[in-house]
Amino acid sequence: MAIQIIRLGDLVEASPSIDEVNKILLNFKSIPHPLTGEVNDVEFFLHQKAINFERMALSTTYLLFSPCNEENILVGYFSLANKPLTMSKKNYNNLKSRQQRALCQNGSKTESGGYRVNSYLIGQVGKNYSEDASRIKAINGTQILTLAYDMVLKAKELINARYVWIECEDTPKLRNFYNDFGFEVIENYETNSGLVVMVMKLKLY
Repeated sequence: MAIQIIRLGDLVEASPSIDEVNKILLNFKSIPHPLTGEVNDVEFFLHQKAINFERMALSTTYLLFSPCNEENILVGYFSLANKPLTMSKKNYNNLKSRQQRALCQNGSKTESGGYRVNSYLIGQVGKNYSEDASRIKAINGTQILTLAYDMVLKAKELINARYVWIECEDTPKLRNFYNDFGFEVIENYETNSGLVVMVMKLKLY
C-alpha cells in the first residue's frame, strides 16, 4: 500500500483555514501512557505544537497518508530538526572512551568544556492508532522510522552532518526498538527531562 508523504507546512499553505488542518491532525491517536494514562507526547506534539514549530522553523513535520476507499487516511508522522547534539562537560566526561573519540572528531568544543556535535534530530516518530488507521494496517513503527531516516539522508546531501540522534523514554521496549534500527544509547547522559539519548552515525556515500 503506497504511503504519501506531505509536509505539514505545505498542507497549511494549501488549506483554506487552519481549522481544516487541525481537523486532520486531530485524527491522530496514540497509545496512552502505560503508567499515567495521559496522552502520549507524540500525540500532544502533533495536536498542540507541530504547526507552531513549523512556523518558527524549529522543526519540520511530515504527515504520512494511505489511500483507502477514495480517502486519504493519516497513518503516522515524523518530525525532524537540524539540531546539534550538545553535551555538557559532565555528560562528555561520562562517555565511554570510544564514544568520546567518535563524537569529538565530528564536533567542536564549547566554552564550558563540553562538545557540540553537528547532527540531525528525529524529534518525533508516531504511528496513528485511531480506529480508521488501525483497520487498514498500512504501516508500522520501523517503517515510519525508516522514512524519517531516509529524509535525513536527503537533508544530509544539502547540509552535511555525521550523526542523527533521538530522545526517548527509558523503557526496554523503546531502547530495543531504536537499538534494533542502529541507534546506540549514550550512557550516563543526563537530560533535563529525564530521557535517554541515542545516536547513530549516518551513512557515507
